[in-house]
Amino acid sequence: MYKTTFAELKTRAKNVLKSNYWYSFGVCILVSLITSLGTSVATVTNMVNSDAGSAGTSISAVLQILITLFVAFPLSVGSCRFFIKATVNAPNVYDLFFPYKNNLGNVIGINVFVAIYTFLWSLLFIIPGIIKSFQYSMIPYILAENPAMDRRRAFEVTKSLTDGNKGRIFLFSLSFFGWIILSCITFGIGFLFLEPYISASFTQLYFDLKAEAIAKGTVTPEEFTYNI
Repeated sequence: MYKTTFAELKTRAKNVLKSNYWYSFGVCILVSLITSLGTSVATVTNMVNSDAGSAGTSISAVLQILITLFVAFPLSVGSCRFFIKATVNAPNVYDLFFPYKNNLGNVIGINVFVAIYTFLWSLLFIIPGIIKSFQYSMIPYILAENPAMDRRRAFEVTKSLTDGNKGRIFLFSLSFFGWIILSCITFGIGFLFLEPYISASFTQLYFDLKAEAIAKGTVTPEEFTYNI
């Protein structure tokens, strides 16, 4: 089966961004600001409670966990939904907050299992954890289209999408290495402008992997396109 080249995926991403770049840029900035604010709150809380010893540290740790659960996890899915809609329809900033009104508990729960499984696989040395992270990398996109999908099926679908493609995902990630180096040279400012491009490109890869899995019959179209 023909696999879309990286150049073709990136060209498709650029076409999506032609009419949505600054909107996408703003959404990426908003996500960064919200997550950074949450992290800052946890850090300040830790500093304020530093004199409280282990109790203060525990408060900060619990706060960080809550921020991850109720901010980072839902926004990662919401961001994927935004870029999916940017490809097939008109995106909206409210897409970022889609999970909060659609099966939030399921979205958080599945992401928790992703984190746990990745950690446990990493205990078998780093490489298995990295391989599994590639296998689970499509889950935010899957939940962005169908937040009601149960946990077992979500892991089956992401496995179907990434079977035989983990190396491809890894190499696609590496293809942005040069841009990342340039962003580092600009003291990180370049990342602000690079993030929409990377997000749009990985969304195109997701569409490609999904089409391949549908063609194989391991997933069905009805499992996706949830109110897109």
